[in-house]
Amino acid sequence: ILNMKKIFISVLISTFLAMNLSIAAASENSTSVKNKPELSHEEIAQRYDNKAKRMLEKIEEEKQMLEDYDLHNYYYGRGGQDFAAHHEALLHKFEKAAKRYEELAASHREMAKKAN
Repeated sequence: ILNMKKIFISVLISTFLAMNLSIAAASENSTSVKNKPELSHEEIAQRYDNKAKRMLEKIEEEKQMLEDYDLHNYYYGRGGQDFAAHHEALLHKFEKAAKRYEELAASHREMAKKAN
């Protein structure tokens, strides 16, 4: 019984120490995030422009897939309509995202103008 108590106490202490170490590591990570330099509005706008550009590339891919489907819909069998509906939905989603990124980029450029 004495051995069991010693083992239980050592496991309890080990767990407590491990929890404290993980909390300390987490607090160090959160302070490193706080020390990151802030981006200017122009840099943020550029990032949104890059995201919008990637969305436009995805839009072109989806349009090409749908065009291929229209030309060769007999290749897809019964699942073809699901394929087309899925890619049309993605196309609309990407279009909305691209528009939103362009709006955000314009907004940050306007903030950059006001700041200067």
